[in-house]
This record gives sequence, structure tokens and C-alpha cells, in this order.
Amino acid sequence: MASAGSWHHLDREMNHLIFLFISLITLSHHTVGSNTVPGLFLVGCDSDRFILQAGDDLIIPCYFYSQNEPQLITVQWEKLGAGRLVQRYQINKTFFDQLDPDYRNRAQMFEKEIAEGNVSLRLDNVRLSDAGTYRLNVNATSGAGHKDITIQVGAIGRSPRFYSFVTKKNDSVLVCESTGWYPVPNVTWQNPAWRNITKSSQTHETDSRNGTVRVRSAMTFPTGSKGSYTCTIWNPLLYQGISSTYTLPAIGYGPYIQSWVTGGGRSVLTCQSSGWYPTPEVSWHNDLGDTMTRFLLTELTNSTDGSVSVKSSLKLKAGLSGNYTCTIWNPVLEQGLFHRFTVLTSRYKEIRSHWYAAGAIVSTAVLVVAAVIKAKTFIRQIKKDRKAHTAYSPAE
Repeated sequence: MASAGSWHHLDREMNHLIFLFISLITLSHHTVGSNTVPGLFLVGCDSDRFILQAGDDLIIPCYFYSQNEPQLITVQWEKLGAGRLVQRYQINKTFFDQLDPDYRNRAQMFEKEIAEGNVSLRLDNVRLSDAGTYRLNVNATSGAGHKDITIQVGAIGRSPRFYSFVTKKNDSVLVCESTGWYPVPNVTWQNPAWRNITKSSQTHETDSRNGTVRVRSAMTFPTGSKGSYTCTIWNPLLYQGISSTYTLPAIGYGPYIQSWVTGGGRSVLTCQSSGWYPTPEVSWHNDLGDTMTRFLLTELTNSTDGSVSVKSSLKLKAGLSGNYTCTIWNPVLEQGLFHRFTVLTSRYKEIRSHWYAAGAIVSTAVLVVAAVIKAKTFIRQIKKDRKAHTAYSPAE
């Protein structure tokens, strides 16, 4: 049985004060000439309706007040309709064998506090089957009374999971599914702009063996639709729900390839594309269809809209030429895009060699011409000097 510490003394004193207040009002209206007052006996609970989630523990705070000290007290909790005995107490008597099997190890009363007026019921691990109306009966030598309590039990299901498929009309269908709900939940959809698009959905519920509900809700989108969509499943009894967001599989844009040459003559090809979901697979191939893995660096970046951007760089050996293909593949849609780029490194080197050869020829020609000019100038100077010498020589 539960210990006395589980009963909040402050609440008990407040309840007793309320009872005394009511009794005083009652006494002021029922005083007789002989100054004798009929016995006052009251039974009450803090609330007559409790809503809780399956699996929770419940305490129904109830109490009784007797103006005259009772000599014998009998307390009984039963579930109406089915005639199921939940708990029963009487001094020096046990009724364990009479209790309904579903409640034997889950229902308790605070026996040490019953004499003080505490007739509360504790129910552990509440089940969906516990929902219903319960009656508290208190009988004593000083009076009797009863109180009816309604218990409602709900269940929150699992987080919604998504799956998608493509129809024969080539439309994309997104399904939001969850199990373990009670009662039947409400399903709402929101688009990437957070607008309610529930009217465009179709929702179906299926009862499970354990009394809970499985819910499936489907949205149909035109082929090529993109963005993130939110599915919310809401329990109207518990005022609780779960939301999950799903981003539609998408084919990105491009790709396109840019190239540049390093100082060492190595070609670097960079393939870029954006707008993919989920994370795509990136590969490079040469003319022979061989996968290029050496000197490959791929960067994936998540964008603010939930999509993924790709930047993949391939560094080729110096002098290597040919066709190279960058392929970006969506594993969910089993579709992808590619871009082929032709590297003309050998032709570039040949042209560069020709320029080197031409430069050497021009340089040589310049040197030869300069030498010829210099030689001619030197010969002219010699001839000029000889003529001058002949003109000024003395006569014989």
C-alpha cells in the first residue's frame, strides 16, 4: 500500500476546511428547538473528470467528512457498467481475491489515512481499457455517500514516418504514417511557405488489435515538385501532437564544369550543381568508362531550403588529355545529370612548343642580321681609313 507521505497534508487540511465551512452553513439552516443537530456526512473529490495519457499514473484525490466519529468505515471503488471491483477497504478485512484481476496490482488506497478522511485512489500504468466511470462508495456508522468519477485515456502515437512513390501518371505521392493513437487523431499538412494544404490530402484510419489507431495521410504533387512539407498528427483529447518534416526528392540544376591549369601544367576540373535532395552520389569517368578516384575532392553543402549543393574537383596529371564526365545521381529517384568536358592539354603543349621554336628562330635571325650589319659597318670603316691614308701620304 502507498505510504502516508504520498498524501499531501496541506491539500488534506484545505479539504477539511472546505468541509467545515460547508458544515457550518448547513448547521445554520438546520438548527432545531432542542439544539440537537442531525449528523453531517459528506463525500467529495477534487474533480469528477480526469484526462490522462496511457502509461501515466493517476491519483484521484477524494475524501469524506463525518460530523460524528464513525465506528466502522467501508470504502469501495468500482467501475460502473461492467461491475468490476477496483478496490475495497474495511477494518481488519481484506478483499484481494474479490478484486478484478486487471486492478489487483495497480489500484491502491491510502489505508493509514482513511480514518482521517482520505479515500483517494491511486491507479498505476493507466491503460486505454481503464477509461470509463468509477463510483466511490463510503459507508460508515455515522452516514454514507458516493461520488462518480469519469476517466478518459488517450494515447500519443509514434513519430510520423514518410515514404513516397511515383504513380503511373508520373505524379509524386508522399505518405505520412503513424501508429499508436487514441482516439482518432487529426492530420494537417503545411507546404514550404507554412500554408495549410490539408484539403488536398487523403487520410485513412485503421483500428489496431490493442485498441489504438493507425493513421495514413497522402499528398499528391506534380512531377518535379520540390521543397519541405510538414505533417502534424494531433490528439484532440490530450491536446498534444507530433510534427515531422519531409523534403521531396529532387534533381538539381546543371551540372557545369570549369577548368584551369596549375603552374605545373596539371588540369583541374571543377563540377558544380545545386538543388539536390537527398544527398546525391558524385562520380567521374574517363573515355574508357573508368571511374576516376585519384586526386578527387568532393564537397557537399546544405542549403537553407534543405537542398544539397555539390562541388567536386578532379586534378589530372600534367599532359593528360581526353573527355571526362561528371555524373551526379539521386539514389531515391534513380535519376541523375551529367556533364562531359574535353581536355586539350597535349595540343596546348604542342602549340606552346611551336611558340618556343618560333621564338628561337626569330632570336637567331635577329642575331644574324645584327652581325651582318656590324660586319658591313666594320668593312666600310676599314675602306674609309685606307682612302684617307693614301690621300695624305708624302710624295717620293
